[in-house]
Amino acid sequence: MTAVQVETVSAADGLVETIAKIPPFQDLPEAVLSLLCEHGERRSYSEGQTVFSLGQYEGAEFLVVLSGALRVSVADGETGAMMIESVGENDVFGLEIALADAKADLFQQIAVTADSDCDLVAIDAAEFKSLAAGRPSLMRNVAIYLSQTLVGLRFQAVTPQTAPEQRIYAALLECIARDPLSGLWRIEKMPKHRELADRAGADEAEAAAAVAALIQEGVAQRDYPGLIINDMSRLNQLAR
Repeated sequence: MTAVQVETVSAADGLVETIAKIPPFQDLPEAVLSLLCEHGERRSYSEGQTVFSLGQYEGAEFLVVLSGALRVSVADGETGAMMIESVGENDVFGLEIALADAKADLFQQIAVTADSDCDLVAIDAAEFKSLAAGRPSLMRNVAIYLSQTLVGLRFQAVTPQTAPEQRIYAALLECIARDPLSGLWRIEKMPKHRELADRAGADEAEAAAAVAALIQEGVAQRDYPGLIINDMSRLNQLAR
């Protein structure tokens, strides 16, 4: 496995211009950006490398993605179901967690891997909060960024115009659990198309077509009486 490349960063590294493009840090004074960079550590990961293994992340830092993408997996401790999200270039992982001062055990179901070769800056949460406390412009930017994210999630959740296929895939996600022996993501027993359609508020024909499309695309494969999910990340994208 390729070793993780780690280096400290400073304003002299030309990172200020890059950080200034990241949404929560846009339009900040250069002096504030320079101080922010001083609390960062630059890391490079190869595709497939583990950034945080399951249970390792404690909210002590957040990650700024300069290039590439991260795959964030969040496991449901009760059902074993997994939600997978992608954090791409110029995006941030863990900022809200780092600011929350929540107990570390709340994050024990999070795992982060490099979805592609990526270049990151890890910023210490405690140092960031101390810096933000004395920099109103930084705190304002972060508040706006987190508020916009929350609004987007809230209205996405209640939008009634979601396509039937999205609702069907979202209903399927609720049925998925990791097999304790094989480690595969699977649906132990597929609901009938009529039942799946009722859960998703769709037609039976739409449910049948959506499942068939998953299999045709290779996202899933039949494993009677259930279904094996080959690509959880893709299924999550389809459900949004």
